[in-house]
Amino acid sequence: MDKCCASHQAPRPQRRLNGLQLPLNYQQIIGWFVFIATGSLNFFVLIEIQFDELRTIALVVLIALYLCHVSSHITASLLDPSESELRKLEVYNVPEFDREVHAHVIENGRCHLCNIHTSSRRTKHCSICNKCVDHFDHHCKWLNNCIGRRNYVAFIACVTTALMIATFTSALCATDIVIFFTNPKYLSTEAQNFINCTTLYSTTSVTSIFCRNSISFLIFLILFCTMASAIGCALLHLCCFHIYISLLGITTYEYVVRSWDSETRSYKYLKNCKCCKWRISQEMYTVRKSKETTQSHENPDSPSVASKLDVSRTDIQHGEANVINFISILINNELGKARKMFLYDKNKIHPHDGNSSR
Repeated sequence: MDKCCASHQAPRPQRRLNGLQLPLNYQQIIGWFVFIATGSLNFFVLIEIQFDELRTIALVVLIALYLCHVSSHITASLLDPSESELRKLEVYNVPEFDREVHAHVIENGRCHLCNIHTSSRRTKHCSICNKCVDHFDHHCKWLNNCIGRRNYVAFIACVTTALMIATFTSALCATDIVIFFTNPKYLSTEAQNFINCTTLYSTTSVTSIFCRNSISFLIFLILFCTMASAIGCALLHLCCFHIYISLLGITTYEYVVRSWDSETRSYKYLKNCKCCKWRISQEMYTVRKSKETTQSHENPDSPSVASKLDVSRTDIQHGEANVINFISILINNELGKARKMFLYDKNKIHPHDGNSSR
């Protein structure tokens, strides 16, 4: 029996039809919680702070953005991006992949697990959803569904509207913070009654606007603005990434595979880069020379710096190798995280070498 939620995404015995099928992903539930919490704060607190004209504008804009976001979110979650031929078949238990029988999941345009002919070279078999996805981009944990040709536009609309909501929320909070310090009379009547500083407006001291309620009011605005800005920055990075890969004409999966393939080339470049070697040699030579100079001042009978240059050169060469190995380890770690995020189980991923990978 399926569990309600899962921290890790294990393959399903049957193919997933939509993102609301059990087990749900914890990131999906966290996303729902953040959406409901921020939406409640926006409609029941932040809008009530604004003065009348801005309140009306903010209410209309937020209602439009939230309706667009909810509709695109539901569409991207419920729309099945699998192959059209697969959607016509009944749901059945997908067999485990046996590499002794077949070398790859998809060979010559046919998936041995879904038992269908794929429509394009960009069709991949997702091991988590256990189905072939047409024009596979990636598996989204926040939607608990694969992103492919059918729901890619809805996914982009979901991300874009979420970014617009976060940006608009940050702008409202920043506006209220500025009004609070410049002229609190322009806040709504409810906000003025809450901060309880209406009797201090006639004074010229800036610190006179601070009281017990006004400090908590200001802290709320700063925290809410910071949270919305952080969410907006993450969503902006995601939007820019998808704009970038769309200009390249590739998918997220293909971008990760290309990064994986370029790992060896990056290591060779760092190893053979004369500029990198020169910088490393200069830095290590400077450190070594300073140590030798210090030792010669402390002990006059010790050998001179010149007599130890051969040893220094050997240390520099070892240092170069250590630094290059360290950079290589960093690259392997980052690409390893990406491979775990997008590629999952190698046995259930379409091969990416030669014509058979398409």
